[in-house]
Amino acid sequence: MSIKTNLKNLLSDSVIYGLSGVLTRFIGVFLTPIYTRVYSPDDYGVIGVLTNGYFLISIILVLALDNSTARWFYDTEITSERKKIINTWMWFYLVASVLAAIFFVFSADFWADLILEGYSQGPYLIKLLAITLPLLVWPSVGVNVLRFERKAKKAVFLSIFQSLVLIGLNVLFVVILRKGVEGVYYAQLTGAILTLPLAAYFLRHWMGMPSWFDVGKFKDMFKYALPFIPASLGYWVVNLSGVFFVNEYLTKSDVGLYQIGISIAAVAGLATSAFQQAWSPFAFSILNRPESKGVYAASLQLYVFGVGLMCTVISVFAHEALVILTTPQYYNAAIVASILAFNYLLIGLSSIASLGASIAKKTAPLGLISFLSAVILVGLNFLLIPYFGKEGAALSICLAQVVIPIYMFWKSQQLFHIPYNFAKNLLIIFIFIVCSVMSYNLPEANFLNTLIMKIAILGITFGGLAWINKDELWKIKNSLRARISV
Repeated sequence: MSIKTNLKNLLSDSVIYGLSGVLTRFIGVFLTPIYTRVYSPDDYGVIGVLTNGYFLISIILVLALDNSTARWFYDTEITSERKKIINTWMWFYLVASVLAAIFFVFSADFWADLILEGYSQGPYLIKLLAITLPLLVWPSVGVNVLRFERKAKKAVFLSIFQSLVLIGLNVLFVVILRKGVEGVYYAQLTGAILTLPLAAYFLRHWMGMPSWFDVGKFKDMFKYALPFIPASLGYWVVNLSGVFFVNEYLTKSDVGLYQIGISIAAVAGLATSAFQQAWSPFAFSILNRPESKGVYAASLQLYVFGVGLMCTVISVFAHEALVILTTPQYYNAAIVASILAFNYLLIGLSSIASLGASIAKKTAPLGLISFLSAVILVGLNFLLIPYFGKEGAALSICLAQVVIPIYMFWKSQQLFHIPYNFAKNLLIIFIFIVCSVMSYNLPEANFLNTLIMKIAILGITFGGLAWINKDELWKIKNSLRARISV
């Protein structure tokens, strides 16, 4: 199979997963104008703290065994062995989630005092989130198993169903029933319950009794996953812990603005999320083909240009998005959103950069650099937030995140060399960043004139990138001309 055909398959899977990502991110975009008109920045700050705390618990419960399951799944074609692999992860995940739910229900008062500073409804909200934990195990496992099987359409259907249900329930509880901040978590709990039957249907051929849990496989999978655990925790620290630092140094209103900035920037994660979901199954499935290295190298350039373009557009128009979606009290989140948009580009780069280490089953370097990145972030937060506020938190994230792909590309190339064109890709990223910086240093003007100037800057940027990639574009043009002539 040619490099072109393989890239077409990767792009096809990415587009399908992208549809899921559109709906998932659409939740944030759709709910932003609702939340910002129902909740104050202080309320939004509470939601941000709880949401990011919930993500941390979810990461711990998964224990990075989703990575192990993906790697072990492709080591065998025997269905019974694959079923053992899936059930080993699923039963561990379920039992751990039930125990965690019990723990947080009984310790809710403590956690509310610690992170919500006496917010009256804090213990109740934490209990709602705790009960939701085990209900999301089957949907999470279901989406992953469908990805492993390369059944992208079914995986997307499950994700879209979950997203649409969550949107509808948020409108019901937040807008119609006016349940306040609690409405967000009523929606999450109810949505998890309604998604369970569909997830169970997709998993019906894979789910087994607890006896399918294989202790030997668990030990091997856990050993492989062990370096991913600090990597996953490092991911949370680098990308999501900023809310807690802002909460410590600044006001709840600043936390709310920071969280809104995250929500706008998250739109840039559409392409990153789609690519990441398609990348691992795709990369491992072509590993033994002779053209695989060429495909990997071409994939990097495709990712940098395509995802970088989307991140730049979101970064440039972050202020305009806030004007359209929110109220004036939230406009001050624009620079946070603009900076964090590029963080999504770096997250996807880390996935590509780690490929060589994953192929060699040498995952320790990822754990090491993720830990170091988290340490760097903590230091940068202490340094930058007191002086630059919430924008300092956003900048800290990007500076800490960038060390991961740099180190992992260097290490992975030693373990499994891939002929990447680093110089051209770095130049493209640099041009995207310059474009974004220029858009925030324009002369003061009204909304329409500023919009026109930003569009002009983007046009010049795209023209420069077209010249840099003229050889690739010429090849595409000749390919299209040849098809037409046939």
